[in-house]
Amino acid sequence: MKSEKVWGKIKRFIFLSMSLLTVFFGTSYASASGTGSFEVGGFWQPPIYVGADYNTNANWTNIAAANIDVMTGVRMWAGTMNKAANETGIANSYANNVKLQVSDENITGKLVYSAVDIAALQTALTPYKNDSRVTGIHIVDEPTAYQMEGFANAYKQAKAFAPNIDYYVNMLPNVTDERVQAPYGKLFLSNSGAQGSSSSVTSTHSLGQTITIPAGTQYLDGVDLYIDATQWSSSEMLILRLWDSPAKSLLLSEALALGTGNNKDPDYYHYFQLSKTVTPLSTYYLELVHTGGGNNSIGGISRSSTNVYMGGAAYENGVAQSYDFFFRLYTTRDNQGSNYENYLDDWIQYSGANYILYDNYNFLFGSSDNPSYFQNAELVRSRGLANDVLYGGFVQSLDGDTRTVTMDMMRWNVYTLLTYGSKKLNWYTYWRPDPSSSFIGTPVDDDGTLLPRYTQIQTLNSEMRKLGGTLKDLTSLRVYHTGTTLPLGTKALPPNFFVKPTDLTQPIIIGYFTNASGRKYVMLTNRDYTASKTLNFNFSPNPALITEISKTTGLEVSVAGYNSATGIMNITLSPGEGRLFAMPSGFSPNLNLATEATVTATSSLESSNTGWGKQLVNDDQRNTVAGALGWQSNSNVAANHTESITVDLGVATTVGEVDLFPRNDAGNVGNGFPIDFTIKVATNSSGPWTTVVTKTGYPLPGNISQWFSFTPVTARYVKFEATNLRVNAGEYRLQLTEFEVYAAPNYAKGSLVTSTSSVENANWGVAKSADLTRNSVTGLMGWASNSNAGINHTESISFDMQTTRTISKVDLYPINNIGNVGSGFPINFTVQAAANSGGPWTTVVTRTGYALPPGLVQSFTFGAQSARYVKVVGTSLRKITSEPGQPYRMQFAEVEIH
Repeated sequence: MKSEKVWGKIKRFIFLSMSLLTVFFGTSYASASGTGSFEVGGFWQPPIYVGADYNTNANWTNIAAANIDVMTGVRMWAGTMNKAANETGIANSYANNVKLQVSDENITGKLVYSAVDIAALQTALTPYKNDSRVTGIHIVDEPTAYQMEGFANAYKQAKAFAPNIDYYVNMLPNVTDERVQAPYGKLFLSNSGAQGSSSSVTSTHSLGQTITIPAGTQYLDGVDLYIDATQWSSSEMLILRLWDSPAKSLLLSEALALGTGNNKDPDYYHYFQLSKTVTPLSTYYLELVHTGGGNNSIGGISRSSTNVYMGGAAYENGVAQSYDFFFRLYTTRDNQGSNYENYLDDWIQYSGANYILYDNYNFLFGSSDNPSYFQNAELVRSRGLANDVLYGGFVQSLDGDTRTVTMDMMRWNVYTLLTYGSKKLNWYTYWRPDPSSSFIGTPVDDDGTLLPRYTQIQTLNSEMRKLGGTLKDLTSLRVYHTGTTLPLGTKALPPNFFVKPTDLTQPIIIGYFTNASGRKYVMLTNRDYTASKTLNFNFSPNPALITEISKTTGLEVSVAGYNSATGIMNITLSPGEGRLFAMPSGFSPNLNLATEATVTATSSLESSNTGWGKQLVNDDQRNTVAGALGWQSNSNVAANHTESITVDLGVATTVGEVDLFPRNDAGNVGNGFPIDFTIKVATNSSGPWTTVVTKTGYPLPGNISQWFSFTPVTARYVKFEATNLRVNAGEYRLQLTEFEVYAAPNYAKGSLVTSTSSVENANWGVAKSADLTRNSVTGLMGWASNSNAGINHTESISFDMQTTRTISKVDLYPINNIGNVGSGFPINFTVQAAANSGGPWTTVVTRTGYALPPGLVQSFTFGAQSARYVKVVGTSLRKITSEPGQPYRMQFAEVEIH
């Protein structure tokens, strides 16, 4: 039983940890889910030279006239960067209603670890805090992963001390940069303030530190220490051991490491991975041991000179000391992402910052584009949405080393980022900072003279501001690419997405957004910055009206090129241009009700690095592909147990079918699909739950969706619960590639489909009439008849629904690819139903002289019928005018039976 004195020490330690030493998740001040904020920025402010301060009213008037909202202060060349030096910039930026993020040498670039650091930061902030004209301060540009904690503390403490000021931090951009090598685990306890002195570890002299695990932490992934890398040669091994106590009665874990001999900053913070379950509020002992080799000694093991950590003490050769070592403790990451994703996650979660800003330029070097440009955009968007913070990037307004940047290139830079949902865009650079040859073609010269590029960014800034009035309240839902070759890291447009260019070979980016009330928006962007594109876009289902957000007024205007009857919009996109379109209020393009649902699960392997996560089970991707494998459970994998995944549809609605797509990657088809399971629905997350599907002894599924229909009910929540899991490679997991929910059953799914004749090749086939793809796209065009093509004749397609169903509607989806919209839809036809394959057949629909339909579903309702078989019979066919000889065929992209 611990004494009150010990408990008091632990409580004080926990309080101190939460306030100074332990990284905790901060509060976000703006979110990716409609921030109400949109900013156009410039980098950097007019400088101060010896004898020349360019922060004149005239120069700041030009900044405002360029439609710039915020400027970042970077450096000065005239003495000390402090409040007095910033006065002219503060006064004239304020007079012109432009936010200035000032630099100050006592704030900018200063790491914060201790109470002393915090006090110094607050002293430096005080004159700015007390000046209502000051709206922004520069904290750091491009912090590295090893600096993350110190700058996160600086941001967090500055925001707490002066919350009305915005703080500038810009992240490193390169996903392969070693400086973004984040630790494997998530930091939960830091004693990084233990600096100022050091000790040596030798083959006969060990170092140690007792640690107390905070409440709520049950797993210790690893520890990093500050070790002088120049004193640690590649022939010297260190072992970090985790013991139950300084008495070393029980060894719990250990990690071995060789030195690198490098003098690179990240090498000073070595990570020892211990991977050990621990008990909250318990004390453990870390021991650092030198195993010999080299000179048998490694110095520069950072420590304090006094007792700075109340949860333990340092040890030298087993003897307790009155100081503490530098150490940081890490637990398991929620998202097991790439280095760059972890780097971004750490910044947001350690600092509590309300945005991610990064600079990754496409045109800076040589004559080729930056291959990581879109990969960066994808990753920043992913982490911004995952952490629910605003995100944005830098756009290029100077020439590369050997490349002149055109207006078309800058437009492309702007609209590609806007299509990804960016709400902060900063020009690099606005001002030419010095006559250096590396800064050519900036909008403003080094003496304030306006250059030709000034009017170009002025135009683009005006467009951004007008669109920003709408974009600020939108949340990015999807970003897809089309074209013959997709950029690294991007996602291809799925066949069933509701808007697509009719020519999928064109390089287009499609951004799909929603606002808080659920209204949908689409940004269509030309990924080609060398040529204009005049294209048809097919909307299916078709909105009754599409409006465009004007780049000159910010208002909604009509779209002359949209035909609401066909769902086809014809528009022209300048090189690199994007255009933002609004769908009517109440319009929903998703027949799959789970497309935009919130997903929860009893457990989840969140690894964007390998392609697993809850958000990937409703991402429109029905196939198990690299980077989008789907979802899998991640608890108690050694034993059979119960797991579930639930989709929240947002509102109570009619639900009558669930489609579950098993894994279908090579060697894993069907793996993870359970043996015994139920599907349950509820109107409230807490229940009561109604079971609508029960399956036991379910066989291993093949490469096809498993669809489950039931009597339609009203529900908001749909849960797939497995009580008997399948074992694979010794692990029990529940796995899905995609989870779809529909209002009404489609009995064509899972049917045995036959026809009087059929074109069977890579694009066409009888099975493709019921493959869930309602659009005609390469590889999934649909079904086409293939006999007696030279004369008009009768053809039919039949569906065996496998069991008797009650049906009352048949949906026929016409071919809708460019040049063939409606092609092959019969002129005279019937729909027939029967209980037996041999009949008798009941005709439920008859049409004669049917007009060529647009590329939209043609629905036919009738009185409820009890049937197992459904047949569509075309008795007068249409010529396919796009084919040589104009043959007579019957064609459908999809047939659905309800």
